[in-house]
Amino acid sequence: MIVCPVCAHNNDDFAIKCSSCGSYVQDRIPTLDFFAMLWMMIESPKAAFKKIILAEHKNYVLFLGMFLGIASAFALIWANKSGNNFDNLFPVLLFGTFLGFVICLPLFYGLVCLIFGIVKIIGGKGNFRETYGVIGWSLVPIMFSVIFILPLELATLGLLTFATNPSAYEVKPVVTVVLLGLDGLLILWSIVLAGIGLSMAHRVQYLISFLIAAIAACAVGYSSFLLYSSFNI
Repeated sequence: MIVCPVCAHNNDDFAIKCSSCGSYVQDRIPTLDFFAMLWMMIESPKAAFKKIILAEHKNYVLFLGMFLGIASAFALIWANKSGNNFDNLFPVLLFGTFLGFVICLPLFYGLVCLIFGIVKIIGGKGNFRETYGVIGWSLVPIMFSVIFILPLELATLGLLTFATNPSAYEVKPVVTVVLLGLDGLLILWSIVLAGIGLSMAHRVQYLISFLIAAIAACAVGYSSFLLYSSFNI
């Protein structure tokens, strides 16, 4: 709780103004600085999420959501081994990038709405904008995966990344396991961050918020897989 310096009224930790007298109880945060927030997400996630929750404008959320779309598109191509349908890597890159831009908004908003709905059912205190900001910024590890790991996979494994004849594991087992392991760790990190942010925004226990984030991510991912598979791409 934050005690108002003017009237000594107890306010919520995320209150900007005193609910009794209207005085400012902590500094306003109009916007978020992208690179400062990136470092803070690594160094002190709780401090970062507090700024995100308090921020009047949830900057860069849709930008980070774009990386969710691109990562999901290439994950769908990999899971369905769609590389078998292409002769070289270039059309796969074009297709994956295009698909990523197409699905990023519905995928991101679907994830946020699902998480927000579940949290509200169990009595979460936060609002949709806070959930939107928290989930968006928890995608920072997914951005790292797209920027750093995906190019490494494409450079070292090429079309084998998305094919089965032969598979990447059969040709370069160690490299394949290491790169997929890094992808898995970044996904886990993203879910952990989402759990921390949701716990703070909605005032629920961390374990519960972590499970909600994990279940929602699995549900959205599996639904996307079924939908993609139905097109036999």
